[in-house]
Amino acid sequence: MNTGTLGEINKTKIILFWGAIFMKWQEYQNAVGELYNQMDQIGEIKKNITIPDKITGQPRQVDVYWEINGKNHRIGILIDAKLRKSKLDVKDVEEVFALADSVKANKAIIVTNTGLTEPARKKAEFIGMDIKIFSIEEALETIVEDYWQLCPSCENDCIIMDSGSSFMIDGLIFWSIGGRCRTCKTAISWCQECGHYETIEINKHIECTCGHKWGNDENGLWLIFNGADKGFYL
Repeated sequence: MNTGTLGEINKTKIILFWGAIFMKWQEYQNAVGELYNQMDQIGEIKKNITIPDKITGQPRQVDVYWEINGKNHRIGILIDAKLRKSKLDVKDVEEVFALADSVKANKAIIVTNTGLTEPARKKAEFIGMDIKIFSIEEALETIVEDYWQLCPSCENDCIIMDSGSSFMIDGLIFWSIGGRCRTCKTAISWCQECGHYETIEINKHIECTCGHKWGNDENGLWLIFNGADKGFYL
């Protein structure tokens, strides 16, 4: 198998995203909701809901809403998920603050993978807005079932499902993830296109239901797309 620098896999139809795990904003928003679901013992968590605007009555979309019931009152906390390539600026902070005011939330929290510019940080601090940094890797761990697994071969180490790749075919994006044991190098492949999930021992290869070839050698876990003659390491 020749991996090449960019995999060289049917370049006219496939786009590969390298250097980071690919995640859509909808998946990041879901991960933020799952993160705050852990706090449901001190309130009710609602994900991806609409709340009427206090002035116009029009529905406003809210990523996550956390309601805490006190003795004689209810506290509403608006949580906004922002998956970005660059740091958030003052405009982002002001927009979330305005949304929180529109739905009569008592407090606003921004959860982002990138952090804030210094002016945005000062703005958030002045208006009492909390900021939480939540990386893509942490988000993936939150929403992917069995992200950490005991190696089924040696049972002496964990397999971390942290090797990911996304690719585009005919305008559709497919996502695949995998991981490998640090001790015995047994790998697990998980094709998000067909759902095929399988353990691959060192120097073995398999084919998932949709026809992609997965292999595991001394250099790592590799993938060749269906119909391609060259692949790449995850």
